[in-house]
Amino acid sequence: MGKIGFIGFGNMGRAIAEGLLKTGNFSKGDFIVSVKSAESNEKLRREGFKVANTNEVVQESEVILLAVKPKDLPTVVSQIKDLPLLEKKIFISTCAGVELRKLNELFGKNNLKLVRTMPNINVKVGKGVWAVTFGENFSAEEREKVKKLLALTGLVLEVEENLMDSITALAGSGPAFVAEILDSFAQGGVKLGFKYETALKIAIYTFLGTISLMEEDNLHPAILRDRVTSPAGTTIYGLSKLNKEGLKGTIVEVLEEAYKRAKSL
Repeated sequence: MGKIGFIGFGNMGRAIAEGLLKTGNFSKGDFIVSVKSAESNEKLRREGFKVANTNEVVQESEVILLAVKPKDLPTVVSQIKDLPLLEKKIFISTCAGVELRKLNELFGKNNLKLVRTMPNINVKVGKGVWAVTFGENFSAEEREKVKKLLALTGLVLEVEENLMDSITALAGSGPAFVAEILDSFAQGGVKLGFKYETALKIAIYTFLGTISLMEEDNLHPAILRDRVTSPAGTTIYGLSKLNKEGLKGTIVEVLEEAYKRAKSL
């Protein structure tokens, strides 16, 4: 594969780059980055990344990640839409709420290879989730090439575009919700007598171990729950309180609110 260009290198762009680097299949020399501020340019150069203007990124890259904020996308596209040979490039958008139809309108062309994606921040550690919807003009080989690249940093799901707002809520926002729940576990540990740092470590390992066990034994969550729960034991008393407070319903409502917001963008 040729060079990979990044237009925008905020939290998500950097997470994708770092996730790819950790695979050992890429070096910083395989990436070309364009960012807005001179301060960020200089910082990236010191880190060893090649920094260029937006036009150079497109011209020198085979695959270009459009990793800017949605409000900045029209400006970015206006700068590159008239460059030659765009139809030979692959553009991967991570812009939340921007449909393929809108991308095509911004470029003013219908012969480009455009991919709409929704990754989450966990791509940085190779445990991310990518939802992917391909535009037209892709061969089967090119589709597999894109999915193979993204799969280096996590799970890749090819979905209908109408599910993008759903994946935004579930996976895109999901790490923040999980982090909030972990913090609640840690705060509970403090109430039970642990220092926060110790309680957080216990919570993290409990979550990691639970997930690993479910994956290894291919367990439904309810089966693992029942394995841990004994008659009149501590777990059933805690679960009874969880159910009384409506934990599942609250989490469903949280996801629904995130979905509504994604839909409105």
